[in-house]
Amino acid sequence: MFSDKVKGYVCGMVSGATYGMIPLFSVPVLNEGVGFDSLLFYRYLMAAVVMGVIQLVRRRSIAISTEDIPHVLLLGVLFAFSSVFMFMAFDYMPTGLVSTMYFVYPVITAIIMSLFFRERMTWGRVLSLILALAGIAMLYVSDGEERISIFGVVLTFAAALVYALYIVITNKSRIRTMPSSTLAFWSLAVGAAIFFVRADFGMSLQAVPSFEAWGLILLLAIVPTVVSCTALVVSIRYVGSTVTSILGASEPVTAVLCGTLVFGEPMSLKIAMGIVVIIVAVLVLVTGDDFMAKLRSKSRKKAVN
Repeated sequence: MFSDKVKGYVCGMVSGATYGMIPLFSVPVLNEGVGFDSLLFYRYLMAAVVMGVIQLVRRRSIAISTEDIPHVLLLGVLFAFSSVFMFMAFDYMPTGLVSTMYFVYPVITAIIMSLFFRERMTWGRVLSLILALAGIAMLYVSDGEERISIFGVVLTFAAALVYALYIVITNKSRIRTMPSSTLAFWSLAVGAAIFFVRADFGMSLQAVPSFEAWGLILLLAIVPTVVSCTALVVSIRYVGSTVTSILGASEPVTAVLCGTLVFGEPMSLKIAMGIVVIIVAVLVLVTGDDFMAKLRSKSRKKAVN
């Protein structure tokens, strides 16, 4: 019913929007005293289990070939450490500033694709990327008292680089043809193993304090993890690495809206304008290149006539 290109755009926006719901489900659990490593372990483990159950119900195998194992392990490590570096950065700088700087990953993705894979950056992609960066910068509200930590900046850019590499490798390696649900399952399973090791092989894992916290962790595993990870792989497959990364601009919009509607954070004119600019950026990305192609076609027809 829908073209592959439309599916790619929709999945890219769904991936970003659902990923932006992480604070909605994680903040209440963190406020109950559960640490980052424990929370991330439970998140990745439950997400892998959910994905495995889905595959079982759909009667689809999660088996992979021996040749695919190194690629799957690498992607799992990259996906997990994008979370690790970001959460580490939160110890040195405000979360809003980290989230804003983190969105440099589309720029890194575009540079990698251009330098190593000769991908052409169209005017529509460049303009939408600039608008997205500007809009996200507007979402960050500073009270003038934050200090920029060099180590925090390094950690944030490391998180962005790792995530960009995950997107590029998913698009350009031999596992490009692997079913998206299978790739998502193994990325999450490898991530769970990494966080188990980080928690001293389970010795430092904290108990989940309440049934409400378990429910929130389950939602965290399903919505911004299973749904987001699967949609990300589908989007990369249909529209490529650069476009998918730019569509991730929907992520901070969702995070800001969750903060405003659920946690009572302020909604200023600047934030509202930032959201509008990001929406415009997505519209330019989706329609800009096709619009210019039509204009060029009309110009050529007029020249011929």
